[in-house]
Amino acid sequence: MLSGAASFRFFSMLDALARTDHIDDNGQNFRMTTHRAIVDALVYAASKNKSVVLATVVRVTGSSYGGVGARMVVRVDGSTVGVVSGGCLETDLAEQARRVHDNGVATMVTYDTRADDDAAWGLGLGCNGLIDVLLEPMTPAYSAPFAVLLEQALSAGEPSVLATVTRSPNSEAGVVGAHALLQGGSIETTGDWGDRKVLTLAAADVAAAMSAGRKGVVREYRAVEVGFEVVTPSVRLVICGSGPDVIPLVRLGIELGWDLTVVDHRPIEHARAERFPGARVAECADPLRLAGSVRIMPHTAAVVMSHHYARDLDYVRALLGSDVAYIGVLGPRARSEQMLADMRASGDKLDRIERMFAPVGMDIGGDGPDAIALSIIAEVSAVVGGRAGGHLRDRRGPLHVST
Repeated sequence: MLSGAASFRFFSMLDALARTDHIDDNGQNFRMTTHRAIVDALVYAASKNKSVVLATVVRVTGSSYGGVGARMVVRVDGSTVGVVSGGCLETDLAEQARRVHDNGVATMVTYDTRADDDAAWGLGLGCNGLIDVLLEPMTPAYSAPFAVLLEQALSAGEPSVLATVTRSPNSEAGVVGAHALLQGGSIETTGDWGDRKVLTLAAADVAAAMSAGRKGVVREYRAVEVGFEVVTPSVRLVICGSGPDVIPLVRLGIELGWDLTVVDHRPIEHARAERFPGARVAECADPLRLAGSVRIMPHTAAVVMSHHYARDLDYVRALLGSDVAYIGVLGPRARSEQMLADMRASGDKLDRIERMFAPVGMDIGGDGPDAIALSIIAEVSAVVGGRAGGHLRDRRGPLHVST
């Protein structure tokens, strides 16, 4: 049963889905394989009173495609949303999920891809890792609260830890599939944690789980096994402008599961908002008061592209005076240099100017709005992720950082 606050969040999420084209009448998800796609699929299934199976990578030894926390939703008809590998395991997992659908019992499936001879699997693997995947039966009563929990983690201002009971000797100690979101000292749960003694012990290991990052960590308490993962909030991207070139930028951001807000200086009309499915559209008549129209957080990225010099100048002024992590400005270098000169002449304090990327985007070549959108998305992803944006072949060290 959802609490009052959780129920409100669930129906708000359901209402948001109804206003976008992420899911059609058959429940097909058009987003790419992100945590938000999983949330959408769970919310949709719960709204239609349908059960699904949730497959989650809970432990990895060696290398893997998605890491701990990679998820896939498997419907009764065998269709799926999300991936847990690069395609190596999905078919077998869908077959395993069919049995979980039938018996309603959570199951742990282990894939050992470290051996060269994987003929026994008949899967042609070669990821060089051992992967434990938890298959949970999700009735609407379970999928709705978990979707709310995951959405809360994605919308948070900082990374959270999600703890899941993956093995338990009895229900008094906790039931497999019980989840707890450990966030800033608070604890929110779904499922049955029994007498909650294990939950108390698990909450004490948040720091260790956070340090493990993408690798995750598994702990045992009173013969109960708990898997931990770090859930990183979705990238928040604020786009100042609503021209035609914003459309591909929004589309790519939504496919990546980002949190998108399009800012327009004009009153919002329904037809204009419909041009940006999946994104919020906010009115901001005075660019200098941008923070009063949209939520600006330290990990927010912003792109200024209204194609109006005075308006863009004030957007940049407002953003430089905020805690935003990234400020991209569309247009030639001479235009952004003129902006900086005008701000200096007006006595503006240009603190932390290194956050400003102008001209915006990575140097990847290509012409037209779609190519520009791709270069902007690549740059935002690199900056927010603390990467230089070079070639992976030139990277020394692990491809994935711990957090």
